[in-house]
Amino acid sequence: MKDPGQAPLRLQLPPDASTVEMLHQLFGDVLIPLDKLRAHYFKNLNEKTFTEAINSGRIQLPVTTLDHSVKALRYAHIKHVAALIDIRAYRADEDMPRPQNDLPEQDQ
Repeated sequence: MKDPGQAPLRLQLPPDASTVEMLHQLFGDVLIPLDKLRAHYFKNLNEKTFTEAINSGRIQLPVTTLDHSVKALRYAHIKHVAALIDIRAYRADEDMPRPQNDLPEQDQ
């Protein structure tokens, strides 16, 4: 059943299987409670600033619940968390300065 108001998933890259496996070993489920995710990966943010960062899109992580209640626990799907980790790792690699000897040789 598809929610007509829900946008399609926009994963830029499929998450690496090893990242998903590591997260499953760490959290033990495909749905990761946001409080556990914050405590493990976002220790620098308190609950309020973490929620604001997600709501503003600064942390690009879709959030889901299993109930429509306002008090329902909020979760992130393991594949979204894995994709976020992998994307940030790829960007860090792209942004890292390359040593001169890694550049292709130019004819003189």
